[in-house]
Amino acid sequence: MAERAEVVIVGGGIMGMSLAYSLTRLGVKDVVVLERSSLAAGASGRSGALLRQHYSNVPEATLAYLSLQTYANWDDVIGGSCGFDKTGLIATVATRDENCVNIERMRRNIAMQNGIGIQSRIITADELFEMQPFTNVDDLDVAAYEPESGYVDSVAATRSMAEAAARGGARVVEGCAVTGINVAGDRVTAVETSQGTFEARNVVCAAGAWSTPLLASIGIDVPVEAQRVQVAVLTRPLAMPPEGTMTYVDTAGGTFLRNFGPNRTLVGVGGGEFHDIVDPDDYDGRCDRGFPDVAIEYLSRRMPAMRDAAFLHGHAGLYDMTPDAHPIIGHGRGIDGLYLMLGFSGAGFKKGPAVGQCMAELIAEGRSRTLDLGPFRLERFDDDNWRLPWSPDEYSFSTDFGHGF
Repeated sequence: MAERAEVVIVGGGIMGMSLAYSLTRLGVKDVVVLERSSLAAGASGRSGALLRQHYSNVPEATLAYLSLQTYANWDDVIGGSCGFDKTGLIATVATRDENCVNIERMRRNIAMQNGIGIQSRIITADELFEMQPFTNVDDLDVAAYEPESGYVDSVAATRSMAEAAARGGARVVEGCAVTGINVAGDRVTAVETSQGTFEARNVVCAAGAWSTPLLASIGIDVPVEAQRVQVAVLTRPLAMPPEGTMTYVDTAGGTFLRNFGPNRTLVGVGGGEFHDIVDPDDYDGRCDRGFPDVAIEYLSRRMPAMRDAAFLHGHAGLYDMTPDAHPIIGHGRGIDGLYLMLGFSGAGFKKGPAVGQCMAELIAEGRSRTLDLGPFRLERFDDDNWRLPWSPDEYSFSTDFGHGF
């Protein structure tokens, strides 16, 4: 006999769990989350979970800002802990030669962010050096500084959100692989799984890189590819401060980094040859043999003392990349009761709480009150207009960083 639910959510990462929690807060108690493995076993659990608010477009900056309010006040809002560490965050972009236009773009972007409520300001290279005297600023003129930002523990946050959703009445089923979506006419009716059929009035695909084949089975083409991304965890040498550093999204230098416990740093290298398209069901979750040396080389350009760092361990995770590096959030194409929240392109964890709230409003109330989701609709890819920038102040990058910015 089939099980029934008002809403079935496919995917037990931060998006699925945030949506489940937000639905229960809006009075939708009959919610089931189906996770093929264990919670946060996919992209969420391997995320660096850096909480950057610096964007050149209003919709994503707003989602990041609203989500940070949840992460920073987690115990009061959700209950429990997400491992939030308010380190402050530095965002850099190239500002020399042909990229000098980025300085004025950064000024305008920070003004836009301040209008949303984001605490951010532009600082000079000298100011950055005063704050972080181990930092090489020779290639920088300015940077964006977010004093309220930092990072969270991605697994702790996802599991804590799941516990909050369960307290509200939602149910999480682990080890339940979704094998198909059933549609009658133009309406979704159920999902088929390794544990049987779950009938539902509403189905939400929040399966990240695994969404593409699932949706293709019902004729919905989503331009999402699985991109393998590597990170390394390093021990900091004595020349570095034991308390660690700020969190950095250093597009000028081609790295992102944050503290990873006492005397350790997690670092990734942005884009290029270090990111490859893979099958999400058949990829190497370890970092490549040569990657730690590459990570240390890139990182030491910004923090020279890290040249003496030692490699501890590393892994590879997945970005669910769209062609424009912006997510797909909203209705499924032409099928009533089907919703999509995917394609976050390596920048989703920071937006999870707000995206869940917006999607819950869309499902329960017919529209998102928190933020207009129109820019994120799947239909934007129907013509070449998706290639247009979301803002006249999008940056020119000196590295193939891979994220939306």
